[in-house]
Amino acid sequence: MNYSKINLSIIIPTINRKKELFQLLQSIKEAVGQLSYEILIIDQNRHGYLETVLFHFKTHLNIKYYNVDFTGLSKAKNFGAAMAQGKWLCFPDDDCEMLLDTVHTAIKYAEKSNSDIVFGKCIDRDGCDSVMKFRNDNSVLTIKNMTGGFVEATCFAKKEIFDVFKFDETMGAGCFHGAEEGYDWLYRLLNSNKYKVSYNPAVKFYHPQIILHKGDQASLKRVFIYRCGFAKLCYKHNLNDMYFKRLFKVSIGAIFFLVTFRFDYFKYYFSELLGLIVGRLIQ
Repeated sequence: MNYSKINLSIIIPTINRKKELFQLLQSIKEAVGQLSYEILIIDQNRHGYLETVLFHFKTHLNIKYYNVDFTGLSKAKNFGAAMAQGKWLCFPDDDCEMLLDTVHTAIKYAEKSNSDIVFGKCIDRDGCDSVMKFRNDNSVLTIKNMTGGFVEATCFAKKEIFDVFKFDETMGAGCFHGAEEGYDWLYRLLNSNKYKVSYNPAVKFYHPQIILHKGDQASLKRVFIYRCGFAKLCYKHNLNDMYFKRLFKVSIGAIFFLVTFRFDYFKYYFSELLGLIVGRLIQ
């Protein structure tokens, strides 16, 4: 394969996931076909943690490996984007997988529709929407209709976009405000009116469902961190209606589950409420 002209750079920030990364790389191997590509692994683990995974794929995939001395998903994405040489960049989560036609469908659609960015959807093993509820139709995204049409892990974007619009490194996994860096990035980008952003549900990634149980420690921690990020997003862009609607809904939910003695759900909504309040107070 000739890597002198790279069409796609696949940027994978990763931490504490070995089996999942192996499965992602295996799926990429099957999905890229004859496309000219590179894979940039931004490793935030201790040195040597991924040694067996990298050894397995070193003769099968064009991997560029960076064992960095920082943590933070947004910072890792920005680092990878700066190092990438491809025309198109994508940022799959380290616990997701590409389908056989993911890459081909995304790039073909981007070029046919003259889009600067294409988003797809996440599905679970049963083919159901995961991470969030996605819309069913192809769309050109705007500030008004972006909800339900994007998750940054499904993004295929032209490299030059990242010369202007980078991820906010105070948001996202590894930060106190641990979510909504993708929403923030896309919101700023759409406000510029410089790029065509499309959504195509035929561009699919496998991603496990995020929260299967409400009330266990993992779900409480996750929802608190996510809502801290949501609160920062709303504060940063003056999205007060969106913030207070969520705050009201969560408050009602917490009260309802408390008085009906469904304490697992009460703990979940209370943790979410705390995240909304604390994330707003700490900027």
